[in-house]
Amino acid sequence: MMNFKFVIPILFFSLQSYAAGSADEAILEDYIQEGVKNNLALKQKRFQYEQAVSALDEAKRLFLPSISVEARYSQAGGGREIEFPVGDLMNPVYSTLNQLLVAHGDPSTPFPQIPNEVIPFLREKEHETKIRTVLPLLQPALFYNYSIKNALADVNEAAMESYKNTLVAEIKNAYYKYLQTNQLVKLFNETTTLLDENIRVSEVLFDNQMVTKDVVYRAQAEKLDVAQQLSDARKKNTLALSYFNFLLNRPLQTSIRISDSVFRNQNPALTTEKAEQMALQNRQEIVQLRHAISAAQGNYNLAKSQFYPGLSLVVDYGYQGEKYSFTEKDDYWMASLVLSWNLFNGFQDQAKKEQASLAKQQLQARHHELQNQIRMQVKDALLTLKVSREILQSAAEQEKYASESFKIIARKYEQGMANHLEYLDARVTMTNAKINKIIKQYDFMIGVAEFEKTVNSAVHN
Repeated sequence: MMNFKFVIPILFFSLQSYAAGSADEAILEDYIQEGVKNNLALKQKRFQYEQAVSALDEAKRLFLPSISVEARYSQAGGGREIEFPVGDLMNPVYSTLNQLLVAHGDPSTPFPQIPNEVIPFLREKEHETKIRTVLPLLQPALFYNYSIKNALADVNEAAMESYKNTLVAEIKNAYYKYLQTNQLVKLFNETTTLLDENIRVSEVLFDNQMVTKDVVYRAQAEKLDVAQQLSDARKKNTLALSYFNFLLNRPLQTSIRISDSVFRNQNPALTTEKAEQMALQNRQEIVQLRHAISAAQGNYNLAKSQFYPGLSLVVDYGYQGEKYSFTEKDDYWMASLVLSWNLFNGFQDQAKKEQASLAKQQLQARHHELQNQIRMQVKDALLTLKVSREILQSAAEQEKYASESFKIIARKYEQGMANHLEYLDARVTMTNAKINKIIKQYDFMIGVAEFEKTVNSAVHN
């Protein structure tokens, strides 16, 4: 692997004259806080996290007893019957007793003959009203279900924080894009003023027969070309304004505050190894996968727990009878220890356990892959910033020299010592150098924001 030993700034990389001023930082920070608060996509992530927390609370309450009121009133007919031969058992005895009474001269109160009893298994009418309390005493599935919900809540929280990190970078990028296009519009407006002066000077030179008419035409054509560039820059500026406001969930045409403060040097440093360490420690995608692996382990344990017995305490208290009556004679209570043990269900639980194990292995492989991807992202961001910084230095020097050159050629042109082609070439070179400087300056700042996102160096609540 490549080992970059060069030092790269972290937060607001700068040249000697390029870094955001304190006023710019304060304005941008206010916008970031507003975006974190109001962005619709982040709100959806927050709702998903709150929903996961609610599911965790539900899993926690499964350990508490459940109390319910159950009432039943039924009418029945037919069904099985229980025959009790009370007549067959007692009538011979009664007959003997009657004979003895007759023998003793007392036949006035004979014992009656009674029929056999037939008792239906189902009561014709019956009611039962009870309060049932169920308390899980030993339920491994409840414990593993709670651990899964806890891990999933952490997954959703990490997903929310990951998107928040991305949103912060996106707000910075959009802000710099707006400043970039705003500077380009300002440059083209200044260039238009310059070209107006060029047309005026060219017309004066033509009137004094110092140049031909084509010089005036060429100056007017140059103004029209810049006017097209100005229109394109204004379009991009409007789109940048709309996208920035979209991220902040504001009306798309809301104006954006900018600062005219000077740029200042602020140059904290970070090596490649330290940047990788920060990224692997801070990136919420890594945290999210770790919790996802914990959830997968919980799923595995849950599938395995199906082989364990479960024990619950069930307590009933209520009233029974053929009529609705709530007296001491009708009430009853019953307490039960209920054991349930799944001994065999066609190897379904074994298959679920294997699926959960494979899901965990897949996430572990993804975790290792993500670590390598983040290392590559850090190296790419560092190299991009190194090159961008060098390009920005070159662009600043180029703009300086092009501007000085144009000033000299412009004075010579006004005095008739330089021809129009020299003036035009110097003006085009200066304008292109200024455009390039503006683009490279804000591309550099966008690169800084991307690097901050890569190492997750800034946290906004």
